[in-house]
Amino acid sequence: MLFDIVLKMTDPYQPPQASLIPSANNEQLKRRRKFWLRAIWISIAGVMIPPMFGLIGTVVGMVGAFGELSKTGKADPEALAADISVSLLTTAWVLVVSVIAFLVLIGVLIRFFNLPKVTGAPIQNPLEQQANSTNGG
Repeated sequence: MLFDIVLKMTDPYQPPQASLIPSANNEQLKRRRKFWLRAIWISIAGVMIPPMFGLIGTVVGMVGAFGELSKTGKADPEALAADISVSLLTTAWVLVVSVIAFLVLIGVLIRFFNLPKVTGAPIQNPLEQQANSTNGG
């Protein structure tokens, strides 16, 4: 069912099996590809950057917990629990954000790779292209 939904998302675009693309649409296709390339980079940033903030939150929470422990010299559970909860909450929230960004990245990649090629040349599998270039054909 999820696969069917993803396939319906790509309906407005020509399938990659389209053999030739009219040259009149090249500018529009270039703009589409540029847009989806930007979307890919933004999605990658959404996957990579939040865990760094989660790490900062974890470090701040644990430093606070150990700072409280060093001040009092005793393990006061309530004081430690507040600082440790900061570290756990930041980690949990950035994981949620990263998972959502990862799902968006998958959708963006599907859209990008379903775009037709700009050149108007027949669309060919990259492995076939490599085989043709090594075989001299």
